[in-house]
Amino acid sequence: MKESILLVDDELSYLELLKSILQQEGYTNVITESNPLNVPAILKNQKIDLILLDIYMPQMNGLQLLEQITPEYPNIPVIIVTAVDDKEIALEAIKFGAYEFIIKPPDTDRLLLTIRRAIGYKLLEKERDVLRSEGLIPKTHENKFANIISDSETMHRVFNLVEIFAPTNETILIVGETGTGKDLLAKKIHELSPRKSNPYVAVNLASISPAFFESELFGNVKGSFSDIADDKPGYFEAANGGTVFLDEIGELPKELQGKLLRAIQYNEIFKSGSSNPIKLDVRIIAATNRDLAASVNKGNFRADLYYRLNRGHISLPPLRKRGNDVVLLSNYLIKIANTTYNKNILGLTREAIAQLRNYPFPGNVRELENIIFNSVVQSEDNQRLSAVEIPRANDSREIELQKSEVLISFEEAEKKHIINVMGALNNNVRKAATVLGVSERTLQRKLKKIRED
Repeated sequence: MKESILLVDDELSYLELLKSILQQEGYTNVITESNPLNVPAILKNQKIDLILLDIYMPQMNGLQLLEQITPEYPNIPVIIVTAVDDKEIALEAIKFGAYEFIIKPPDTDRLLLTIRRAIGYKLLEKERDVLRSEGLIPKTHENKFANIISDSETMHRVFNLVEIFAPTNETILIVGETGTGKDLLAKKIHELSPRKSNPYVAVNLASISPAFFESELFGNVKGSFSDIADDKPGYFEAANGGTVFLDEIGELPKELQGKLLRAIQYNEIFKSGSSNPIKLDVRIIAATNRDLAASVNKGNFRADLYYRLNRGHISLPPLRKRGNDVVLLSNYLIKIANTTYNKNILGLTREAIAQLRNYPFPGNVRELENIIFNSVVQSEDNQRLSAVEIPRANDSREIELQKSEVLISFEEAEKKHIINVMGALNNNVRKAATVLGVSERTLQRKLKKIRED
């Protein structure tokens, strides 16, 4: 692969190990640098597509370097890879523009997946111009929503709602199936709001242990735990003046919902171990793949929290309800995959297009990305993707079965998708979590619930 990756770390042995891993994966242009002070000169004199950066180095702190280079090179994604698992440092890194924060030693599969996606999204501006010139991006909402590929009426209604809600301070609830892009839309709302210059902090509530809920979200004071030597901010305090995105809000245990409600209702938090309230200015965007109204009726979700979150409601349509978007997205993803893997796939055959349109995509856009990327890798250059690489029904009976499976709840669709992914990966939880885009802890919890059901 032709992408140029810069590795910055003061541990020479780790640099060589990481370089070897990347070269085995096909990244032939890997540059190593043990002195972060030399990085600005490298960026000035060489074309760099991605940076993997350590934090704790004797010559210069990685966060300082990140803060220095991001304004001048905003289109170069930076992945922080460090040995210290510090939430406060991670929040600072994301605030300064880091694409991802990974702990050493990184899981190889996760690291390579993160690198692939970071490089892919770096191509967005370049590919957007190509897609626009080919008429693949509609003119409506073009400037504001250029990174969301769509020409469907249902998504344009979503864009209209975003433009209405973004300038306000209303809490927003985004509802949609797994893989529809709820996180992407939440960040877009922040970018179009008056808070765009302030922090955007995304929190996956399902990955937080109930025992540490308050300290993770609201922070803690010195001495509240035996190993807490100083006051530490939580996600809410880190986002002060900006936006907190609470993903998987439907997974929040009921006993913790009241604490979140109070923070939203009174715009104040109590750090763990403190009785002194801290006033904050934070906008809340929440997302779920569950039917929260049904959860309220069943007594599993507080009605007052639901109504507080649902002041602005956006329902993201599944990919199968977005008309020709599956073709637009496929062509876009083929271009990204061609660049990522140094391939030359020319597009889709008519048969492949027909199969894509008939496939229900339980995993939505995330599943489409996996299908297209895998198909590009396995196909010969200078030809179009045929139906061989696309999931297809073998007969009319299977097609009808797929259609019937569409008419199920978010929860049941997610359950079926998890079971299918686990089966395809021989019950490898780590790899399944990567494909599903969730943490291993979240997947383990969901699997436990599936077994109990």
